[in-house]
Amino acid sequence: MALNSYLENLGIESDWILSALGENVMISDLQHRMIWMSPSARQLFAEMSSVTRVDPSRMVGANIGPYHKNFARVGAILSDPTKLPHTGYVQIGDFYARLTAAAVKDLEGKHVANVVVWRNINEEKRLELDVKAAYEKIAAEQELSQKMVEDLAVIPERISHLMNSIASIAKQTNLVALNASIEAARAGEHGRGFEIVAQEIRNLSVGSSDAAQKVREAIDEVNMLVKRILDLYNK
Repeated sequence: MALNSYLENLGIESDWILSALGENVMISDLQHRMIWMSPSARQLFAEMSSVTRVDPSRMVGANIGPYHKNFARVGAILSDPTKLPHTGYVQIGDFYARLTAAAVKDLEGKHVANVVVWRNINEEKRLELDVKAAYEKIAAEQELSQKMVEDLAVIPERISHLMNSIASIAKQTNLVALNASIEAARAGEHGRGFEIVAQEIRNLSVGSSDAAQKVREAIDEVNMLVKRILDLYNK
């Protein structure tokens, strides 16, 4: 109020000063009627009118209640100077804003009106959403990596079971070849051809056993590599 009187003494309209600040400023009385809007605030609401369905030219003089989803809460804050200044956030369409409401007091300190400043935080919100999306992408990639490592850790065990089966078959094949050789020896000259077959089976069994051993050694190397990967991943 003192500033307003001083400006009037200088012949300067306070509306001009508020407009020159370039802020989206709105002032309402204690009955929650809009009594003043800065040109930038009018322009802001004109840009949002397709979403809000509110004509900014009709806002001055009207109650601000219909512009809020929960005006009981908003009205309680604006009516109590001990709760001011108060900052809140709103989203209207693709527009994000930070609102700061403050009490206007006269020279005696009496609460006579409220002023609200809207600040465009679209860029801040865009950065926030970009960071959130980046974190979500990283989390998804980490989850996928964890799944791949877990799947990798199971593969050596499965191959090991397979190699054990091959070794068992080779052992049984060797026993079959041994029995065949015994029977061929008993058959004498008539079992010579059977002995040759038995020898080939024995060679196959030995080759299978050697191959199984080499695969088992390779599995041990893979196991060591997987363990290193898991230790590095879990650090």
